[in-house]
Amino acid sequence: MANRKTKKVGCPVMLHAKVTKDGKWQIRNVVLQHQNHEPVPSILKYISMFHREDLKAVRRRLFQHHDEGVCIPQIHSALAPERNGVENFSMSECQLRNVVDKERRLKMMEGDANAMAAYFHRMSTDNQNFFHLHRLDYDERLKDIMRVDARSRAAYIEFGDVVFFDSTYLTNRYLLPFANFVGVNHHGQSMLLGCALISHEDAVTFEWVFTNWISCIGGKPPRGILTDQDAAMKKAIAKVMPNTRHRWCLLHILNKLPVKLGEYDKYEEIKQALLHAIYDSYAIEEFENCWNEAIEAYNLEENAWLKAEDEKQADADSARFCHQLVSNSPIEHVFQKIYTSAKFLEVQQECMKNLYMSIVGCKVVDDKLMEYTIEDRVWIRDPNTRKDIPTQRKRVYEVKYNSNSYEAWCVCKSMESAGIICRHIIAVFEK
Repeated sequence: MANRKTKKVGCPVMLHAKVTKDGKWQIRNVVLQHQNHEPVPSILKYISMFHREDLKAVRRRLFQHHDEGVCIPQIHSALAPERNGVENFSMSECQLRNVVDKERRLKMMEGDANAMAAYFHRMSTDNQNFFHLHRLDYDERLKDIMRVDARSRAAYIEFGDVVFFDSTYLTNRYLLPFANFVGVNHHGQSMLLGCALISHEDAVTFEWVFTNWISCIGGKPPRGILTDQDAAMKKAIAKVMPNTRHRWCLLHILNKLPVKLGEYDKYEEIKQALLHAIYDSYAIEEFENCWNEAIEAYNLEENAWLKAEDEKQADADSARFCHQLVSNSPIEHVFQKIYTSAKFLEVQQECMKNLYMSIVGCKVVDDKLMEYTIEDRVWIRDPNTRKDIPTQRKRVYEVKYNSNSYEAWCVCKSMESAGIICRHIIAVFEK
């Protein structure tokens, strides 16, 4: 057939035969000397017969790194230099992941699944709001497990606007990725909002996790979700939560800097340039300009959680103690009463910035609506102390105030920081 492929290596070995008149095969020509059977290193990864040799050489280190919690892309990057570089390493990331998945399934011992099911049954009997779900593979073996306890379901109602989803934990005996949904409470502490043990880190599995998690927490997806840079997660989120704002976790991105850029001679300079763009940029446009400048300058174009006890302690501390006021602002006094101790410290930082603001204009729109023009400083983060400091740059914003309903809102569409909006509204109310 015209579309049938044969292996092309340039080997002259051949056998030429024909059928004679009496129906028998007759050999006419034969060449037995083989040549060109050793492929160049750059194409070894595409030939399955060479994968086994490389796997034998790296298998021990593959599982050693994986037991330590290192993700497959990082393992692949670490092993490749030992096999003459990424281009010449015959094992792809996908193939390494398949090897680990196969080993993981073999470790699932008989009886453990039944013990887990019995435990979940007892939990459900004690509390009907305890949610659990599992599914089996084609061989009727346990494949994926999800659990969301009553506390997590209740916490999502209050703290589920933005969640963080992570599947990088590999601390269990079966090396199954422990995927968890984490939110932040009113103390700024992490809260578990659900978890799962999953068999594969692919789009189908993540879709199963997201769909059932949303179902058990009331069918209301979060407004925003943070994940690492995983394409399978991105695909599943887009399908299951199309209206949820998906953002990559900054911590995961920064942790990859030494892995992805550590081989560059000017790595420290590159790191500082990128950190400057991330932490010191005030607006989106400023960040993009700084980032692009760093990419061009260095030729890079190609290239603690589950603390229930801590929350109780924080609740007790907030009930017994309060931080002193740092300004004469009556609004700060109100915030002191309504915010928890940890979050009030963050509010105080915004109250202190009011000292650098001034109302430079006021216009009466009608008998109920006032429009104020506010001049504010541009704040940046000091690279050494990591604290916000004011610059000499100034920006002007407009805030409207309804004297009838006591409502105020910022009308500048380019502002991204909630803290800036709060300061401007505070300034209007205090006036």
